[in-house]
Amino acid sequence: MILFFWLFLCLPLLRGQAYKVEFTEKPLNKALIELRQEYDVRFSFDDRYLSDFSVSASGTFYSFDELLNFLLRGFPLQWESMGDVYVIYRSDKTVQPSGFLILGQVLEKDTGEPLSFSHVQIGNHQMVTDVKGSFSFVSSQDTVFQVKASHLGCFVVDTLLFPGQNHRIYLTPFSYDLPEVIVRDNIVARSIQMGEQPGMISLNPYIADYLPGNGDNAVFNLLRLQPGVVAAGEQANDLIIWGSYEGTSCVRFDGMTIWGLKNFNDNISAINPFMTKNVEIFKGGYDASHEDLAGGMVNITGKTGRSHRPGYHLFINNETLNGMVEAPLSEKSFLTLAYRQTYYDLFDAEDITNSSSNDLQYKIAVKPEYHFRDFNAKYSRKQEDGSLFYISILGGDDDFAYTAEQERERNVIYQSSSEENHQLGGAMYLGKNRKNGDRYQLNAAWSGLFSTYAVERNISNAGINRRYNDIDQETATNVGEGSLKFDYNFQFLQSQRLTVGIEGIRNNLSISEDSANFTTLDSDYSGARMVAFFYDKISLSSRFGLKPGVRYNYSFYASSGYLDPRLELSYRTPGAFSANAAWGSYHQFLVKSSLYDETGNFRYVWSLADGQDIPVLDAQHWVMGTSWKRKNFTVNIDGYYKTVSGLTRYVRFNQSEESVYRGEGYSYGLDVFLKKDFDANSVWISYSLARAQEQFSYFPEDDYRRAPHDQRHELKVAGLMRFLKHFHFSAAYVYGSGFPLYANYLSEEYTEPDYSRLDVALVYRLMRGKIKAEAGLSLLNALDHYNVKYTSFEQIPLDQLYTAYIDAEAVTFTPLVFFKMEF
Repeated sequence: MILFFWLFLCLPLLRGQAYKVEFTEKPLNKALIELRQEYDVRFSFDDRYLSDFSVSASGTFYSFDELLNFLLRGFPLQWESMGDVYVIYRSDKTVQPSGFLILGQVLEKDTGEPLSFSHVQIGNHQMVTDVKGSFSFVSSQDTVFQVKASHLGCFVVDTLLFPGQNHRIYLTPFSYDLPEVIVRDNIVARSIQMGEQPGMISLNPYIADYLPGNGDNAVFNLLRLQPGVVAAGEQANDLIIWGSYEGTSCVRFDGMTIWGLKNFNDNISAINPFMTKNVEIFKGGYDASHEDLAGGMVNITGKTGRSHRPGYHLFINNETLNGMVEAPLSEKSFLTLAYRQTYYDLFDAEDITNSSSNDLQYKIAVKPEYHFRDFNAKYSRKQEDGSLFYISILGGDDDFAYTAEQERERNVIYQSSSEENHQLGGAMYLGKNRKNGDRYQLNAAWSGLFSTYAVERNISNAGINRRYNDIDQETATNVGEGSLKFDYNFQFLQSQRLTVGIEGIRNNLSISEDSANFTTLDSDYSGARMVAFFYDKISLSSRFGLKPGVRYNYSFYASSGYLDPRLELSYRTPGAFSANAAWGSYHQFLVKSSLYDETGNFRYVWSLADGQDIPVLDAQHWVMGTSWKRKNFTVNIDGYYKTVSGLTRYVRFNQSEESVYRGEGYSYGLDVFLKKDFDANSVWISYSLARAQEQFSYFPEDDYRRAPHDQRHELKVAGLMRFLKHFHFSAAYVYGSGFPLYANYLSEEYTEPDYSRLDVALVYRLMRGKIKAEAGLSLLNALDHYNVKYTSFEQIPLDQLYTAYIDAEAVTFTPLVFFKMEF
């Protein structure tokens, strides 16, 4: 018995040493290195070749030969032992693949920056890279792939690639000064791309460097010149896209919600142009992977950072100072930092437009004050297979205040108004490319806006030394959104690509209001929802494509579910013609309700839809478009029809009385875009014909009337020209027929002043070695045309006959001198 027990204890020793492994999708070369370090085993192999294979193994092996056979099974590899060294080499027998797979990434040549959403054509099959610049393709026939890669503002690359992984295609930006070599018949993918998807525009931020006012507002200056994006009115807090109400369109930067694209100063955008890499506009009809919005969307991708060497960027003009540093921390990780601020008070008293002061016996003295600053930081890490990880954060302060004072014979009318906006945000992204061509992404983001609006108005009587308070009110609004999103993209054959995903979203909203130091409102709301979605991109033939999808929301705050089916159709000929169409249902849960206050001012306030007091916005989009491109000439036409229901409007009659009304609306229109590129020059014209109508229950007649953002016509002309090699001239003109300015919430009478603005710029660009410098002059509103801005004016009742309209954001003729340097 004792002998038997002793043999039982020694049995594992008789079986040999135990080799425990735990590998999940680990490159084979790294797995062998770990075994060498842990068990003191010696190998000889081709490290680069074995890195193309990934292994998954879990368990205990009592023979190293058994373990090695298990790890190499299914691979075209063999091994043999030479003394105490295991030699691993390629097998002579061929393995017939079921499909030929090509994996790759599109990068910028100078910086190594992944070029997000580049266009890749493999044979007759077209695709768009993801945010990492990665693409994959499977074919059962071809063994050599003809690949054409393009990105806006870069030279097109046309090459041949063999099946395999980790292909890298480097594109050279056209705006870079190339060596003195003349290259003939080299094609450039220009600055604007349309017609690839319904209602979508892709923009190249390179071109924004040469548009008027490029320094701090490059993003908005480029957006406002696109068809379907309203430029008239110069809306600061939002974008009006295809008749969308304020708050129904969204701007995202690296996945974070931007709660206002511009600031109080029109020439400073809420996004630092140094950080911008790619801009996409989704005007309507977008697929099921995108946001829950009733309007449009702008998706901005930030730079990842230089991979070869540090980079330094400096910009200064007569308003702001801006700087950015790109620092490689290692071969695969990078850090990017950017900071900008105003360095003096931008607004003078004469900059504040008082449209009624010329008719008054007693003039109004206005004293403005303005401060702005923001900060960006981004850490990125890239892998050899194109996988990407980054953390991006931003913060910004935008503070504006003014006092207006009117001295009369017996009294003094005084008003002070201020608004402070503080924005914070952070995002994390993990994108992984798998060996079989599948890809998955994990996005986490949070951003918040902390806004305070205060207004005080009083009348002082000098005779009796008494002050009468008319208004003393302060409103604080904090709105935030956090999200966690995972989506997985399956690589099937070239005819199909399925994406599925799940997302959790949480919104927070708090509103407090004090009147004469007495709290009149103190509300705090929080709502969460879960989202599941899928869409399938199907190639019915070489010309026809279909993309069906569904997005399902369950709102815990409203205790209800919402199903949104969406569908896209596309047709593309081998030549220059393409057409597409889309239909979709959209629900929005964080909304902006409109407010008419007791003085006749029109504002918007954030609300969280509960499905009862505040209804969930319900929108339908119908989109059709066609595009024709040939010999650097582009024609694009988009038509749309959109409906929205569940609008909420507050009408405040006085400090203690207000009513809430429900409404609905619709919009339709047509965008026409013409663009011609020749040599280093580009000219485009866009025209938008639009109509936006609304109906609320308080209207005197139960009928639709023009919405506050309705504008019938808008014409835009822009041109960029390079001459004498280093000089760039640009001009942009916008004409809008105007918005209806109603006297009050009941009136059907309105004025409709038109909008006209001409901007011009001259830039001198010089390159010496690795130093690139630019100096230039921009003239904004060069003809000094007076323009009324959308919902930006404030009414101040002065007496029974007169009301002053203070436009706190107006900037008339504005010269901007700038200098920029990069090295």
